[in-house]
Amino acid sequence: MDVLKKLIAFIPPKWKPYALLLVALLAIGIPLFLVWRAKRKSAPAGGSAAPEPLAKNRLRKVREKFLAGLPLRHRVAVRDLPGVVVLGPAGAGKSRLIELDLDWKRQARQFLPSLLTDSLLQVYLGADVVAQEVSPQLLEDESPQAREALRRLWKDSFGGGQQTLAVLVLDARWLQDTPPDEVRRAAQLMRGKLNLLAEVRGGAFETRVCLTHLDEREGYADFAKLLRAHHVPLRFPLPPPGQEGRLGSLLKAQEQYLALGLTALPVESFERLERFYSEGHAPFEALSRFVTALMEGQTLAYAPRLATVSLSSADQDARDPDVLSVSAEASTARAVHDRYLHTHLRRAVLLGLAFALPLLAAYGHFAWRLGQARTRVQRFEDMVQRMRDQGQEVSGAAVQEPVLAAGHSLDSLWSAMNTWPLLRYSFTGAREDLRQRLARGIREAHIRPALEKCHRQPDTCRPEQVVYLLATLHGSREEPLGQLVLSSLKTRPNWSFVSEGGAAEPAGDVAALEAGRSWVTAVGLNESLVADYVTMSNPPWSAPDTPEASWARWPFPEPLTLEAQLMPWQAHLRRLQDLLANRAVEPRELERLDAELEAMQDERRRLQALLDDSARFTSLPRALELLAASEARVDTSRFRGIPSTLKTVAWINDHRDALTNVLRMEEEAYLGVKAVQKMTVAELLVRDGLWLPGNGPAVLQVPVLQSTFEFRPKDGSRLLHQALLRYHEKTGRLPFGVVEGEEAVASRGGATLAADRLEFDTRLRPLVDEFTTRIKGAGLPVEEVSQRQEHVRRKVNQFAFQYRNRLFQRVSTYRFQAVIPALLAEELSRLTQPSSELVDMLRDVAQGVALEPLDGPFYESLRNAVAPFKPIATVMKPDETGNYTALNPYRALVAQMSDELNAVPRPGVVPAEATASLNGGLATGTAQPASGAARLPELLTPLGRLAFAMMMEDDTSYLRKVDAWLDQQGLIGELRQPFRQPFLAVRELGQREIERTLERQWDDASSRFLRPLLNRYPFTPDASQEVDPGDLEVLRKQDGAFWEFVTRVLAPVCEERGSEWVARGALQSRLSLPQGMLPTLGRLSRLARMLWDTEGRPRPLLLQVMPLPLPKAPMQGSFVTLGSLKCGKTTFLAYNQSPAWQEFPLAWWDQQTASLMLEVRAPADQSVQYASLEKSRSAWSCFRLLESSQSTEDPQHRRWSLRARGAQSTDGVMDLRFGLKGEPWIPFREVPR
Repeated sequence: MDVLKKLIAFIPPKWKPYALLLVALLAIGIPLFLVWRAKRKSAPAGGSAAPEPLAKNRLRKVREKFLAGLPLRHRVAVRDLPGVVVLGPAGAGKSRLIELDLDWKRQARQFLPSLLTDSLLQVYLGADVVAQEVSPQLLEDESPQAREALRRLWKDSFGGGQQTLAVLVLDARWLQDTPPDEVRRAAQLMRGKLNLLAEVRGGAFETRVCLTHLDEREGYADFAKLLRAHHVPLRFPLPPPGQEGRLGSLLKAQEQYLALGLTALPVESFERLERFYSEGHAPFEALSRFVTALMEGQTLAYAPRLATVSLSSADQDARDPDVLSVSAEASTARAVHDRYLHTHLRRAVLLGLAFALPLLAAYGHFAWRLGQARTRVQRFEDMVQRMRDQGQEVSGAAVQEPVLAAGHSLDSLWSAMNTWPLLRYSFTGAREDLRQRLARGIREAHIRPALEKCHRQPDTCRPEQVVYLLATLHGSREEPLGQLVLSSLKTRPNWSFVSEGGAAEPAGDVAALEAGRSWVTAVGLNESLVADYVTMSNPPWSAPDTPEASWARWPFPEPLTLEAQLMPWQAHLRRLQDLLANRAVEPRELERLDAELEAMQDERRRLQALLDDSARFTSLPRALELLAASEARVDTSRFRGIPSTLKTVAWINDHRDALTNVLRMEEEAYLGVKAVQKMTVAELLVRDGLWLPGNGPAVLQVPVLQSTFEFRPKDGSRLLHQALLRYHEKTGRLPFGVVEGEEAVASRGGATLAADRLEFDTRLRPLVDEFTTRIKGAGLPVEEVSQRQEHVRRKVNQFAFQYRNRLFQRVSTYRFQAVIPALLAEELSRLTQPSSELVDMLRDVAQGVALEPLDGPFYESLRNAVAPFKPIATVMKPDETGNYTALNPYRALVAQMSDELNAVPRPGVVPAEATASLNGGLATGTAQPASGAARLPELLTPLGRLAFAMMMEDDTSYLRKVDAWLDQQGLIGELRQPFRQPFLAVRELGQREIERTLERQWDDASSRFLRPLLNRYPFTPDASQEVDPGDLEVLRKQDGAFWEFVTRVLAPVCEERGSEWVARGALQSRLSLPQGMLPTLGRLSRLARMLWDTEGRPRPLLLQVMPLPLPKAPMQGSFVTLGSLKCGKTTFLAYNQSPAWQEFPLAWWDQQTASLMLEVRAPADQSVQYASLEKSRSAWSCFRLLESSQSTEDPQHRRWSLRARGAQSTDGVMDLRFGLKGEPWIPFREVPR
């Protein structure tokens, strides 16, 4: 625990919060990390999730595990052995090759085991080499994580300059049978691993290729035996880069041994050898392609240094035994010795640096702290100098923060010395210089400006303040003067760079210190800066005898006298005595008295401050003695007249109580004059004096020099009050204050009716009654009595106007809170209860009206103000049981309406009273249509039916009934609204329901009846689909389904007037009908009258057609003799007769085929030709034929272009024209869509 405390104490104070935060984060983070790791380990390895990426140290850990399995004394030697990296696809025979060449099992039996348990990397230890077999899975991994893992593995294995060899093991069968693209891909994967290994080594290295499983090819054993018989190794050099194709003819170079085999081998062996020579070139051709792909891309990486290609098999005599052997010249003893020597030297340097680093860190940290302290002190000095150069006054608040920052820097510098004992004797001059510079900065920035101000303006400084300023200037922590200064402070600095030799206990006035103000603050200095300055000053500062240091001397050129220092007190007391004396003889104006007291406030405050500070200057004699005895050599003989200052301070302390009471009396007089200006008549008449004196002495005497001032607070208050009354008596002015206007009174808000009633009962009525009582026996003149009575009357009129507005405001604040139908039943049930918000409002108004008795002439306006609310008081008059019987009819109406709203009638049964307004005002008993469709009353809830009756202003509606009851009670204007609000709410909510019902029914009818028609031809001109004429029967007024819907649902709310449909009279400004409904009904009504007669029979559309001159024939010798227009059974002929309008009835329900025809005759050969334009396969063929016409200059003339039969050019086109009045499709197009 002691060690922990020492460690905590060693942490700098400003870093302790961060250290605690770090400890807290570690305390929270470590358990969370452990839980996360445990969950991760316990999570199942399998699943459908993607495999996790390879960890960066995964392969490095495999090598470390391999080294950890070796004896400790062999590990360093194994690290320096040459390394072989064996690469190859799956099934290439890598493990078998390593087993045959390295004989790692022999090493394992000698307690030098290999590592074969890892799935990604196997490490084999041979006699003089370490082999790393890269698994196919790792070879196929192209991720950045795998690259980084391999880089770290090979940097540890070959980063020390070890000899490196790479062996690419390839299966001859795989090379021959695998597609070229797959071989190329495998070559690129191997090249990537070789590039990474070359990057780690920093250069190219030897790479070999080994072909395996050749013993499975017929004749290879004989081939190997033949070569070994002639001492030819099964290892061939690879051709130079760019000549990889020569690998395909590798066997041709060995054909020289074929002839020798003819004589040396049996016939069967020679035949096998011959077949091997003839068929064995395929693996080598595939090998050439592999090597070509391997050597591609040599720009951004080291090209592999391919050396040889070896042949291997399971047979010991049919393989190259030196595939994994490393040349001995690169691993000589000299190279190992140099590498070991370099390693030992590097470790020695690191050990030396490790031992010297703490010392360097300590000195470096100390130098950094020293530079930081210098920077902050210099920054503080620059700020002070800059402000002095600019003529700005340096305040304590501006200086305190830089001083605190510099002090913390020095404190940190001294704390840094604890890290190394010799640091206490280092940089002593620099540390002392920083401390002196900081003290000098505080002196120049804070103390000097105060003394310079006293030199510039001696009248603003008192001598005792200057003495304490000089004591602070020359104070030092190890001198009695400095200890006196420090003892007057509430707080002491605790800097570690200052040695506290003799700590001074507070010896000043303890009560003054506890009061929150000391003489340091009284002279305008900052306690923190003063404490820092005195603590840092050692030895004390002495002012040089130069003109530049004149600011540190006594600022008063003339000797001080007692009369001059007591002159402010004497002048102020005399002025106050003159102001309060002779009030009964010569009264002054109230404004003048107020102005004089206002002018004396600043002087009174200065004297009060002087009186408060004098209690803190009791140590002035001791300060003078210590200042004279200080090492700063201050000549106190230049303080001329300082004994008079001591007498002045003693005089103030001796007469402190009397002076305090006099100044308090002056303040009470000032506040009393201010209060009189706001008094009413009665308050002024009953007031005993201008102000209320405290519990101080009755007589106050203050001797000043040769004079004695006497004050009597109570007598002075009465005399001023009487003089003020006489002043108003002479001038005729009323001390009632300014009378507010009616608008100002009406605009006042925030108060309530109860507050106004309380104000009337507690203030206005007692004031009026008191005034009425007092004015009778006041003995004032008649004119003054009339003026005061008129003033009181105006006050009452103002209150009456405000009270009337408050009553109306209370009435208007009531709201029936039923904004949705779901709340309507609950709110109506509340109204039927004995207590509700409406009853509370009416009770408040009734109680507010009951102001009796209001006798006397002053209350006439108030009686008139509450007169309109008398009917409410009558209604709210309780009977013997406390019930409001006059309100029962209203409650009955509300209850009856609530019952009707809550009633649930049987399906298809609607009360006749509820449907009277919906059926045009009559309760009819007609049966429903045969289809069983519901009428509008049946589509509405009771809420909608009741609201509709109110909207139609039916005499049986509840709104008419409640209006009749209000008329009986005499309630008019705004007072009727609270009673009508429930019924208006029902009307509003029901209106919303009616509008929603109509909107829904109209949308449904439009979608069923109108939209299928309006989206087709002839309603829509560009529609591809047509309306069947029989489908238009829904628009027939006599029996059409649409007009049956209009009669059932829409007729109660709208009616047809002339050719237009409008809302019924009482609903025009209240009910919002569906948008576009009325114009649509008007257009459909017009269309129905046009298409059918009154009996429902279809009537033809009456058009007028006029023949126009026939066109010229397109050929010479021919003439157009006849033109015709045919629509169904109606035909119109044109043969160049006189133009005249003729009737053309169009049977719109049976248009059949419509056509235009021109007859062209040639008299020479008696031939007849026809040109025609026909519209068929359409129920509206005539409409389409007429609409296909082309416009002309005359809007009533229409033109069609007809081509003669058999004509192939435009010469055979003729224009047929007819005059046409009326467009039959216009009524269809006018219907809004």
